[in-house]
Amino acid sequence: MSETLSLPDDWETCQQQLRVLWEAHRRLEEVDAELLATCTSMQDTQQKLQHEKETLEQTIKELMHRLYGRRTERLTSSPDQLPLDFGDDEPIPVVAEVSEDEAFVEEHPQKRRRRRRRRQRQAGGRFPDHLERRTERIEPELPEGVRREDCDEIGVDVVEILEFDRPRLWVRRLEYPKYKIPCQPQLNIVPGVREANLIPGGSFGFGLAAEVLFNKFGLHLPLYRQQDPLAQRGWVPSRSTLSQIIAHSAALLRPLALLETQRILASGVVNTDDTPVTLLTPGEAQGSRQARFWIYRSRQVGALYDAFAFTDNRSRAGPDEFLKDFQGTLCGDCYSGYVNIEDVTGGRIVFSACNTHARRYVFNAREQHPAVSSQILALYRALYDIEERGRRLDAVARLLLRRRESVPLLRQMELLLDRPAARGLLPKSKLGTALGYLRNNWQALKRFLSDGRLPIDNNDAERDLRRIAVGRKNWLFVGSRDGGDRAAVILTVLASAHRHDLDVWAYLRDVLEQLAKGANDLESLLPDVWKAAHPQHVRTFREEERAQRADDRRYQAAKRRIEAAHA
Repeated sequence: MSETLSLPDDWETCQQQLRVLWEAHRRLEEVDAELLATCTSMQDTQQKLQHEKETLEQTIKELMHRLYGRRTERLTSSPDQLPLDFGDDEPIPVVAEVSEDEAFVEEHPQKRRRRRRRRQRQAGGRFPDHLERRTERIEPELPEGVRREDCDEIGVDVVEILEFDRPRLWVRRLEYPKYKIPCQPQLNIVPGVREANLIPGGSFGFGLAAEVLFNKFGLHLPLYRQQDPLAQRGWVPSRSTLSQIIAHSAALLRPLALLETQRILASGVVNTDDTPVTLLTPGEAQGSRQARFWIYRSRQVGALYDAFAFTDNRSRAGPDEFLKDFQGTLCGDCYSGYVNIEDVTGGRIVFSACNTHARRYVFNAREQHPAVSSQILALYRALYDIEERGRRLDAVARLLLRRRESVPLLRQMELLLDRPAARGLLPKSKLGTALGYLRNNWQALKRFLSDGRLPIDNNDAERDLRRIAVGRKNWLFVGSRDGGDRAAVILTVLASAHRHDLDVWAYLRDVLEQLAKGANDLESLLPDVWKAAHPQHVRTFREEERAQRADDRRYQAAKRRIEAAHA
């Protein structure tokens, strides 16, 4: 059955129907626009969710790597790895002179074998001669009826076993006789002169104070954990007693810490870093806040000390106060209080940035953008190879080496940062953020090229600051601002002594006793001066271990240079 389309004959009815059709068409267009906007919004949401998913997956991967992966950032080379082709990029320059490296590589295995044989001899029962020997003679069981007097001794087998006796407490009993003179009754009673003590009128010796300080700040043993070993030796101190020992020791050590700090500030080049620590604030609403320990490390011979400072926040007021008398170059990470310190101080302080931080950001983004990141990492590897060779040179020779070999590498890296492949990255991507860090701090990152005394990175200060990072896992918090200041004083003295490979306990005991007796010659108590006067308290094995690690690093770097030169 077909329907016939009927059209109205009058003009007004036709216009009315046309208006109805136009309105329906307009509504359909609005619906289409809404659908298109909804689709676009859903596509944007999908892209955003996809980006969040990739970010979360990358975060999980980084956390798993942090928990279970290799901690080192070194990229191990493989003999099967073909050279990467970066198009028109210039090849990374390789040092051609490897004759010295070849001689060292040939000699190094023999040195390692000699060290190994020496360690085996030491571990084979041949203990140092200065150790006390307590001889025990163990007679064999003779057959029945045979007397020992009837036997001829043909030899003695000697076996040495290293034993350990727990340290013991003992009481030093001082008697001070008092006299009066009968023939001269007008004179007063003549007493003995009292010895200086850690606490005036107190009962604690300097050896006990050195033990408490070394356990707390050297071995990271909180005071409540020190109670048990002291109780096992027969004395049960309260924590307030141990805290009192620390407070008086810090008061004695403060002038020596101040002298070491002055030597550091006069050195001209200072490395710095900071780390957070929880500070208890009972008077505030939250009861605690995040405070900071700062380290200032000198590299100049004659001022090889570490100074610590404590602040209750991370504002730049703390470093500004500490560095108010400093003039020179400050080396550290790109903390906001340092990047513009040259303008704030009127050129009195120049900032040199840490290249390890810049390299680490690129290293963490190497899987997302392997082409660009591989080139930057290769340049950094060449730069650090140059620094390894310059480690054995003086400042002038190191500066000439950097100008000859490091300056072209930095110039090549700067050109790489301006190429389309690097400029086209999203600013908030991992590699985009890393390259932005390089561009924003470029002048500070290449500051080390202008002075042979400057390090390429801040690794030494970060390593020495680990004593705070390890310690806070045990003592958890700082009880007060005064406690933080006292800890900074003690850490300054202890870390500087540790840096010179001293027996820290023996050093602390002697220094505390000399200061309590009113010693005026503080320079004789500096760790380097004290080391020369007390060679028996120097840990020479630490120097040997450090030299061995340096030789091993040099050996690996020399092998890489030889392989690259002969490729």
